[in-house]
Amino acid sequence: MTTPPTTPALEARDVSVRFGATSAVSNVDLALEPGSITAIIGPNGCGKSTLLRAMGRLATPDDGVVLLDGESIARLPTRDVARTLGILPQSPQAPDGMTVADLVSRGRDPHRRWYDQWSSADEAVVADCLARTGISELADRQLDSLSGGQRQRAWIAMVLAQGTSILLLDEPTTFLDVVHQLDVLELVHRLHREQAITIVMVLHDLSMAARYADRLVAVRDGRVVADGTPREVVTTSTLRDVFDLECEVIVDGRTGRPIVVPIARAAPTAAH
Repeated sequence: MTTPPTTPALEARDVSVRFGATSAVSNVDLALEPGSITAIIGPNGCGKSTLLRAMGRLATPDDGVVLLDGESIARLPTRDVARTLGILPQSPQAPDGMTVADLVSRGRDPHRRWYDQWSSADEAVVADCLARTGISELADRQLDSLSGGQRQRAWIAMVLAQGTSILLLDEPTTFLDVVHQLDVLELVHRLHREQAITIVMVLHDLSMAARYADRLVAVRDGRVVADGTPREVVTTSTLRDVFDLECEVIVDGRTGRPIVVPIARAAPTAAH
């Protein structure tokens, strides 16, 4: 008996995004299976963040369509989208003086109408998200008093409080040192493992992307150049084509995942 195909949790079909005469994303097809964890990689300015924003309805495609659970995301009510999909953009901002608990409580907004009172159920969700991200003791601290890694955990707790099944993270480790990068990515991986959340991350560190994602999508000049498992995508030839990078790729003996050792800038390929 043939198993019916699974509807992608989130899908871009022939999506293009332009800014004036500049094409940021060109004719991208990308289907994300429920419960998958995907990393989008590519050089600066290649369209990674624009693609993620288009899939999260923060940018409007000029062509093509984004489907959320099989339906056009552009046609869905905002509240319904926010209950299904959470997105954490680059360098998010919060009002001065906001505490961690106040920020995380914002994640409950899609589940509450303007006249609803704050409930014990909302309080329980916030407390649970603070605990799962390891920042319960920071609840009353102001955001601007925290380290970069602590702030990033607070923002992740906020999107978790939305209770969504899909989480989009745009460069969640930017400006963090290697220890805090590990902390954040270990947290994301654990949440994925425990709750089967569909996760898409834009990442710059290739070895980290290969370690924490089961699928890599390599983008250059607004187009998908390679798409597959870390071992399929992280190859010397693909990284030369995508990043103009000469490198050595070795295998981590503990995880079996590829590790990238940069050597030098390569001459751009003829295609670029």
